Amino acid sequence: MKSNEDRDFSFHYLIRGMILIGFMLLLFKLLLTNDISLLIAPKMVRFIYSTLFVLLILSVLLILRGTSGQNQSYHCDCDGEHAYPASKWKSLFLYSLFIIPIATGFLFGNNVLDSSVAMNRNIKLGTSSQTSANITAAKNGTQSSPAADSSTTDAASNPKSVLEDQPDPITQSEYEAMKDQLLKAKTIHIEDDQYVNMMTIIQDNLNSMVGKTVTTKGFVYREKNFMQDEIVVARFGITCCVADASVYGVMAKGNVAALPNDQWVQVTGTIDQAQYNGETIPVLNITQLSKITAPQQPYVFDVGVQIY
Repeated sequence: MKSNEDRDFSFHYLIRGMILIGFMLLLFKLLLTNDISLLIAPKMVRFIYSTLFVLLILSVLLILRGTSGQNQSYHCDCDGEHAYPASKWKSLFLYSLFIIPIATGFLFGNNVLDSSVAMNRNIKLGTSSQTSANITAAKNGTQSSPAADSSTTDAASNPKSVLEDQPDPITQSEYEAMKDQLLKAKTIHIEDDQYVNMMTIIQDNLNSMVGKTVTTKGFVYREKNFMQDEIVVARFGITCCVADASVYGVMAKGNVAALPNDQWVQVTGTIDQAQYNGETIPVLNITQLSKITAPQQPYVFDVGVQIY
């Protein structure tokens, strides 16, 4: 029987090159369909392009080596065991661990995170600057202007490229200006691009916010101990990818018993405060509610505040 060093490993080089091409095509498909925005934060997409280039180079090298017609032997000078599979069944099992995810990625669509995921995570009913990672240390960068009124067009009606979906951090002075604007305003429209910052301001200044009219949108979510007239208008907040997604939202009270979980709604109501799990949280007493379709970008991003 041939030793591991004398066997021809051309097949393994060929199949591994094809697997890398499969992953490359899957990433390309996600970019082409914009479904990549349902998996990672837009600012991370730039790294996918470099990954595509690396996968292309490695796959071409492996396929060229596997189809060169020369007997390929395996030599490893390290102390660890890195032998190729010794049988066809072991090879089938090993490579199926990579082929199956590629196949499922092409055969099945990508789902948006919903209440079935939210129920397994802690939901932030009104974020707080003391518990939310909303301060980002930075030396420089481009800032986006905060918006606190309802004139901003959302992503559903003004599609943008995936790289433009995630706004840049705002400066401390812009954050303070946003805070002053919200404190003076009688009506507040929670915008997607500054969702976490605006919710943080409302929570941190809740006494001053009581009685103001607020409009927000999200999907319907309920905790197990909620009454029939209580829901959370929830959003998933992404920092890097869906694996680190947090659930943000505001409790709303009204005629909502017939609303199913995961139904997207736009809610307008007056702010009140209530005790929930030992914490004081904002509550919207619903004055207007409408069902809406999910926005093109269903997630929000904790853009943070730059400090110098």
